[in-house]
Amino acid sequence: MTRKEFESDILPFSTQLYRFAFRFLTNTEEAEDAVQEVFLKLWKMRDKLSEYNNLKAFAMTVTRNHCLDILRKKRTDYLDDTGTEDTRTNGMINEDVLEKKENFNIITGIINSLPDSYRSVIWLHDVDGYDYTEIAEKMGTDVKNLRVKLSRARKMVREELKKKNYELVSA
Repeated sequence: MTRKEFESDILPFSTQLYRFAFRFLTNTEEAEDAVQEVFLKLWKMRDKLSEYNNLKAFAMTVTRNHCLDILRKKRTDYLDDTGTEDTRTNGMINEDVLEKKENFNIITGIINSLPDSYRSVIWLHDVDGYDYTEIAEKMGTDVKNLRVKLSRARKMVREELKKKNYELVSA
């Protein structure tokens, strides 16, 4: 892949990759740095990019993996000597961290209990950040049907939360 091909085929994804990275990292500078690192990785492997059918999906996957690596590294920085996450600040338990972690586990459990087609749609769209057309293509359905499934999946999650009387901490 030449420089011009890279600029025309890969660089237009920068805004989407940034938004995707920002969802993971919640920090403007870190997200910008992550996208730059992803572009560098993609440039280094430019000769192999022709092997991939969907460059955008591949770039999103590389971005997701890079962001997860960053978060894992951050997490290890927060571990104490016993290997467990230190949720204390100045000797006091940080309740927000514990509540948000619990909320994440609750919602993940609910999503994982959904029927396969609903679970796949909500993970691909809300967690992995794929757009409707990419998901529709992957699942062999049309966008309208996909939107309905996503809406129903979200509704199932909300209903399960209400049924269990969970109160979530707002982000």
